[in-house]
Amino acid sequence: MKVQTKKLTTAAVCTALAVIMCATTAYLPLSFMPLYLAAFCIFLACKRGSIVYGLLCAAASIGLMFLMSGLSVKWLMFVLIFAPYGVLAAFAEKLTYFKWKSALIRAVIAIAFFNLTVGVVYLIATNVLTVGLDIDVNIWVSKVGGYAVLAVIATAVLVSLDFMFCVLSVTVLKKLPANLTKAELIKQKKHAEQKPAQTEQPEYDIFGYEIKHDGDDSDNK
Repeated sequence: MKVQTKKLTTAAVCTALAVIMCATTAYLPLSFMPLYLAAFCIFLACKRGSIVYGLLCAAASIGLMFLMSGLSVKWLMFVLIFAPYGVLAAFAEKLTYFKWKSALIRAVIAIAFFNLTVGVVYLIATNVLTVGLDIDVNIWVSKVGGYAVLAVIATAVLVSLDFMFCVLSVTVLKKLPANLTKAELIKQKKHAEQKPAQTEQPEYDIFGYEIKHDGDDSDNK
């Protein structure tokens, strides 16, 4: 019960932060970056709570943002791109940009996902919700050179943000330990004991420098 309480508390904090990010986007003339941070909050709710808590976090954020902003392009972006992205990133968390194979797979997934979702937002804004949105998407897209140019720019920006998301997730998850039950801790311990003994290999950070642990300097003296 204690572990479940911790997971629920973590999810509640993540939901509150996500709502704050959505409110920042709804009420202030800022870019879509707060929605990117809201997606990261949903990701944390999934990883340090559960997928169910992450989905509830996303649903609460979507509903409250609609109450604040109404039917807007920013709300559509959050519903169709950033909120699903936060959940998808939880499943793709093991695919990092620090190994070329996983980097290639993650980049392909990110490119496909962002092109699909941006295209859906564009189709809905221009063909379904032609009245009621706060921005005339057709006029706005024509200013940047058409949808093809918009898609290229959006893909470049969003894949770059995915790389930043990956780095941020690795850093934060290390600082925020998982809430494991007693059974999960025992299973994790047994799994570690069953692994064959391996010689210690040097660890490297994302920039290629060797990570020195406490005691390394004393051993070299």
